Amino acid sequence: MKFSCCKLPTEGLGQLILAAWLIFSVVFVANSVWQAYTLNQAEMQQVATAAYQQSQSDIVGQLLQQAETCEAFPIFAGETQIELKKVGCE
Repeated sequence: MKFSCCKLPTEGLGQLILAAWLIFSVVFVANSVWQAYTLNQAEMQQVATAAYQQSQSDIVGQLLQQAETCEAFPIFAGETQIELKKVGCE
């Protein structure tokens, strides 16, 4: 005995489920990629800041070592060059 009044529309249901799954998958993958990208950007900013601070510390340390010799030494900034000497050296 078949009931034609209660037939479920299964023909388009599979396509609808497939389309919904495809949309969900694309959104999920795009979100994952975006999250990884933003985390990497923040991490790269932290690394760059730490490297900049370390280079400043290294430069000051080198200047102090050279000044302790009590001899004039050159420093450069682009095309500009000057010589530094520790005050109080004879």
